[in-house]
Amino acid sequence: MTDIIIYVHDLRSSGVVRDAIRLADHCAERHRVTLVAGHGDGFFRDLAGQGRHDFVALCKGRRSPVAMKLHAALALRRWLAGRPAALIVSMGNMGHATPFLATLGARRHACVYRISNEIARGDGLRGALRTIWMKALIADAVSIPLVGAALARNPIFADALADGRAVEMRSGVDLAEARAKAAAPSPHVWLDEDVPVILAIGRLRPQKNHELLIAAMARLDRPARLVILGGGTDEERARYTRIATEAGLKADAFLLAGETDNVFAWLSRAKLFALPSRWEGSSVALIEAMAVGTPIVASTLAGDAREVLDHGRYGRLFDGDDPDALARAIEAQLSDGVIGPGDRALAYASPDDDYRALFETRIHQRFVERRSRNLWMKAR
Repeated sequence: MTDIIIYVHDLRSSGVVRDAIRLADHCAERHRVTLVAGHGDGFFRDLAGQGRHDFVALCKGRRSPVAMKLHAALALRRWLAGRPAALIVSMGNMGHATPFLATLGARRHACVYRISNEIARGDGLRGALRTIWMKALIADAVSIPLVGAALARNPIFADALADGRAVEMRSGVDLAEARAKAAAPSPHVWLDEDVPVILAIGRLRPQKNHELLIAAMARLDRPARLVILGGGTDEERARYTRIATEAGLKADAFLLAGETDNVFAWLSRAKLFALPSRWEGSSVALIEAMAVGTPIVASTLAGDAREVLDHGRYGRLFDGDDPDALARAIEAQLSDGVIGPGDRALAYASPDDDYRALFETRIHQRFVERRSRNLWMKAR
């Protein structure tokens, strides 16, 4: 039995955090597992402490993003001191700096960095710095799971893919769990009424491109309601409420529904799931929609959405920055010509077994390398 530490930056509602909690519990069937949050605030705080794994929150209080990562890195380094050698799995791009800094010079621990968001975003200096940072992570990692086919196409990972350190991993969901949660009571009265509900899932951030969806909704020729599930600050909520109002969406047609621990109860009752993201790695929400049979409209910019939807066979794709194209796709999906997801979700079942097998392979390799090095030292 070997220690596995699964690290997340914080516990806000997101696919990364949900994946981390589920994976920690799955790996705990065979290993000592601790789920570590750099900052313990967030919607999933209670859920993080449940299950077979241990749970540790390193820091409290809010700081600037950079200060939060540095503070968490110092706390993680202190927490790791004196602990047995461990495989540290950093689950989300936002948190990778913390284990990277915390383990500098500490040869006892090995880091796995799960890359789940697009690297090449065409954003000038920030993009160049992101590339330099990614090269540092690649050099430090014993393994780099790349979530989705889109990320694996980035040439920055070519050498790591060739030597086996980088591995393409699919997104996925537990289909039985999805269908069981879909049977929960309706979470909102709109979902039980005749006006179709268009559902989007994601934090209120520019990446998710909610403003494009709002603009498209204002162009529809039929009544429809827009619901956005996802966390955001008061300022972000006020901004999107203002954008919706200026676009002409009335209060009875636009809802910022906040965070939830059961997206399937919403998805299974929505008329349509919309994914307008400017970039993604591989959208878990897209697969969650497929798992409960919800029709889909997705941006061609949203990571591997084209591959997941088999280039339009299992849902409609639209040009990623065109509100008119999105409006036309929504209209088509609300018509008799709707393209449903069929049984496509069967190809995207939970990847937890694949992750655990990957971790066990890396743990074994580390043991063999350490044992060989120790035997060589003794023979000198």
